[in-house]
Amino acid sequence: MRSPLHSIRWRLQVWHGLLLLFVLMAFCFTALRMAQNDHIRRIDRDLVDKERESFHILQRSLSSDDEQEPPIPPELMFKILREDKPEVWQEFSSAYQNSDPGYVYFSLRETDGTVLLQTPNTPEISDIPTAPRQGFREEIRSVGNRREIVKSTWHGVCFIVGKDISHELAEMRNFRTRLFLTGLGVWLVSLVGGWMLAGRTLKPITTISNTASRIAEGNLEERIDATGNSELDELARVLNLTFDRLHAAFNRQKRFTADASHELRTPVTALLTESERILRRERSAEDYRAALRVCHDSGRRMSQLIEALLLLSRQESTAIKADACEMSAIVHDVVEQLAPMADERKVAVHCSAPPSPCMGDAAALSILVRNLVANAICHNREGGCVWVNCHSGNGSCLITVKDDGPGISEDDLPHIFERFYRADKARTGASGHTGLGLAIAKAIVQKHNGSLNAESTPGKGACFSVTIPTSAT
Repeated sequence: MRSPLHSIRWRLQVWHGLLLLFVLMAFCFTALRMAQNDHIRRIDRDLVDKERESFHILQRSLSSDDEQEPPIPPELMFKILREDKPEVWQEFSSAYQNSDPGYVYFSLRETDGTVLLQTPNTPEISDIPTAPRQGFREEIRSVGNRREIVKSTWHGVCFIVGKDISHELAEMRNFRTRLFLTGLGVWLVSLVGGWMLAGRTLKPITTISNTASRIAEGNLEERIDATGNSELDELARVLNLTFDRLHAAFNRQKRFTADASHELRTPVTALLTESERILRRERSAEDYRAALRVCHDSGRRMSQLIEALLLLSRQESTAIKADACEMSAIVHDVVEQLAPMADERKVAVHCSAPPSPCMGDAAALSILVRNLVANAICHNREGGCVWVNCHSGNGSCLITVKDDGPGISEDDLPHIFERFYRADKARTGASGHTGLGLAIAKAIVQKHNGSLNAESTPGKGACFSVTIPTSAT
């Protein structure tokens, strides 16, 4: 059974979920820290205001009743508190009687912990900072559910104002819970949306996969729907082109197999039939010689067909060895070799081939020219002409083979480079031709990165044009 993580959709979902979770956690953490810092800053501002207000009230409480006189100096205030230890004055004490959540307390102590003055609601305070050598030192700290501002002076006195923040802490906990639940909800909704979006995005891939599976099972005519303009639609169109080529290649292979079987069956049947006939009873020497000639001709036809098939296979499967060669010399040699065939069929061959250097496999190019010229001679009329021209220019070598024979019909012209194709629908090989000459020529030209085209007007002959690059590519 395939693991879910092998699925692209699951992998996309996992990466999407992890990335979204990281982003949401970062956002929630940042939002929570900002809210906490805002609460703390607001509490600290209130504490600073309370500390100043409390110190001012204390100064006024220990000063004279005359409001025109300045407040008592801190040194004198601390001295009075050390010597007299007065009770908390009514104005000062009344502001710090409440002990409900959010209450504020005040404490004035020696740095050794001795209490000089404090409100009744002051909790136990154990951490008293040491006195600075000069000036004062201020510190804001959190102690449990309280927030305190502690100011110590060089006089050895510590002034503490604190506030109960249990209500603010409860609000922060509620905010943290709401933020967590909101983030979790957003994450889950995004996961569902991401799963649906990934499914919709990958649906064309599933369609492509299913169609390819049906094609692999043998339904070669089916194609993928590629009517959109997305990247997957472009991929589908490319795959459809590939399937078209595969379908065409499969059809060619089926036709080649059938044609090869047909072509081989004819000489094999002739060979077996003749040998069985001659063995039925005693024959004369002349009969045996005639039977052996039939068997020899059948064997020669099979040999020619097998050699042509092997040559075609080599041209299609092996890389060429590109060397510098002279195309004009190759053309002249081929025309000279085929002169007896042309004389036998009473066909005049005219050759015009000035020096034309190119890069290629000289042996393969010789086979190419030979097949084209032999094809023009064999399919020409008695007393006809064949023109073979060769010249180079614009980075390529152009070879043309033209005849004035009966030409090729429009129906046959698109198929003449197919294996075993003949305009004669009987597809016989009695003439000694395998039907592979033009297919071999096409394969040689393609290996040289060239082009081979045929033009024909019925009754006016045919013209084959070959273009071969003059430099290796």
